[in-house]
Amino acid sequence: MLKMGKLRKDKSLKNSNVLELVPEKLQGFEVSDLGLVTILVPRTNSAFMLRIMNRLKRSPNITIDLDEVGSAVWLAIDGKSQTKDICVKLEQKFGDKFSQAPERVVKFLSGLYHNKHITFKRLEE
Repeated sequence: MLKMGKLRKDKSLKNSNVLELVPEKLQGFEVSDLGLVTILVPRTNSAFMLRIMNRLKRSPNITIDLDEVGSAVWLAIDGKSQTKDICVKLEQKFGDKFSQAPERVVKFLSGLYHNKHITFKRLEE
């Protein structure tokens, strides 16, 4: 069983098995023609600052480009699938190329969680 480890921001998730949690996206994203994901993180929520950035022709978003595996994980996050289901999808997609899927997916999701790009919820019984 994989414990939450560093995912202890939410005390209700503290003793949870990460593989049984359901990740949900909190940020917008774009998918390139190659199938790679770019996460769009708003620079600010202030309407005033957005107007200033618009006048300066600055993007209102910070972009985070994901690689092939990160993109596959991001696209598999649908708000309904548990982490273990995402691992199975990735093992089927990448085969032997993607060894140690649960550990790698949990580590990646942990980073997304700490940077507030996703959240976790328990599967409603």
